[in-house]
Amino acid sequence: MTLTIHTEENEQRELKLTIEVPEDRVQKAMRQTARKLAREVSVPGFRRGKVPYNVLVRRVGKEALRTETVDEMVQPIFEEALKQAALEIYGRPIFDDMEIDPLVLKFTIPLAPQVDLAGYRELRKEIEPVNITDEAVDEALEQIQIKHQQVESVDRPAEVGDIVAIGGRGELILVEEESDEAVTDVDVVDENGDQTEDDEEMDENYDDIIFDEENIDLLLDAEKLYLGAAFVDEIVGLSAGDEKSFIIAFPDDYKDEELAGKEADFEITMLDVKERELPALDDELAKLDGDYETLDELRTTVRERLETQAETEAKNQLIEGMISDMRADATLVYPPAAVEMEVDEMIDNFKQQVTRAGWEWDDYVQLQGNSEEALRDNFRESAIERLERQQVLRQFVLNEKLTVNEEDVTTAIEKRLESFDDNDDFKESMRSYFQSGYGFDMISSEVIMDKAYERMTAVLTGNAPDLEALAAAEEAAKLEAAEEE
Repeated sequence: MTLTIHTEENEQRELKLTIEVPEDRVQKAMRQTARKLAREVSVPGFRRGKVPYNVLVRRVGKEALRTETVDEMVQPIFEEALKQAALEIYGRPIFDDMEIDPLVLKFTIPLAPQVDLAGYRELRKEIEPVNITDEAVDEALEQIQIKHQQVESVDRPAEVGDIVAIGGRGELILVEEESDEAVTDVDVVDENGDQTEDDEEMDENYDDIIFDEENIDLLLDAEKLYLGAAFVDEIVGLSAGDEKSFIIAFPDDYKDEELAGKEADFEITMLDVKERELPALDDELAKLDGDYETLDELRTTVRERLETQAETEAKNQLIEGMISDMRADATLVYPPAAVEMEVDEMIDNFKQQVTRAGWEWDDYVQLQGNSEEALRDNFRESAIERLERQQVLRQFVLNEKLTVNEEDVTTAIEKRLESFDDNDDFKESMRSYFQSGYGFDMISSEVIMDKAYERMTAVLTGNAPDLEALAAAEEAAKLEAAEEE
């Protein structure tokens, strides 16, 4: 009683699956259902469980019996059809339709995305080496000084170098452009002829507000304060409790283009003046910050840390940049269900964030004046981008025959353990964590991303190994593994 299966793939990587079930199989299943019903239905003149099939059919109705039987057959029939046709599902299948007599089941099955990376091996890019300047190291050391600084409120006017607590507001001064048409004042009225209250909307243009704080600490350093030297000059000399209104003009070459060449009106209240004392940049600071004996040791560690951070950032930028370049030229075909799966994951992650913040999900959505379906629509564009980037990276890994083996994982684990303190019990605990479950997945992902980065670098510099040679090596490895088994 083999199933008759018809399949047809559409343009969106969806497989239309039609399953025709032999009638004798349905009749056999109906008799099994009837035997179960016979133990539950009372029929005059017959003991429970001993009701003849034809009598039971007349009692419950042939259509009702067939419908109940078919309902129980759908899932096992579907699973059997998948095995018989050797089909692999990428996402949640959709039950489209059913004909009861004869029994025909119709499904839509999402198939795995197809990705063609085209000529990605022709991509080229000059890769600049990571270079940490002495200035960057000095800035990092200054942050260490700041971490250990002493701050104390003082009863005197503010000076350059102090930390001040201020509150107030700063707003750009808008310059009205001349117009050839005369402008007259008019009252705004609603549809009933009543005057509306649009004061908030008209007066509060938040795009023009550049400073709005109740209490914020600022370092009076013209080179570091984002509001610049003119602002510092106005604040210097104020004592706690003083209020001041002033206008400052931002130069035409100001670093923030939105403020360049404009003026702003400030109303400021000085809340507190604090004097700070930075520790000297010497061996004592090194000992204060960690297990260092000299400033040179601290400086070396700082440089190494900055190099590691810069290398990680450069690595991520290279990977993300190449994924973008490959995606731009790639041909991707994927089912709509693939996007919905990404949206599902994004919604689930967002729900966890909301819950961790102490909200009930339904309450949060209602408070936002939104609906979960509207949120799904908002996430969809990001979901498409995330899906396509993931599929491009996956295809790159497949094309380049990149794999993770046991030796790779072991090496990565031991390297990770080197960063932990010399606590053998803790290290052993972490080793066990990385050898299974989420820890293993995390390490494996890091290994494959490291290999992807190395291969991307090779591709971009024109030094990638030949793809045919890689394929031959992969086939040889498979044959060797088969012989060992």
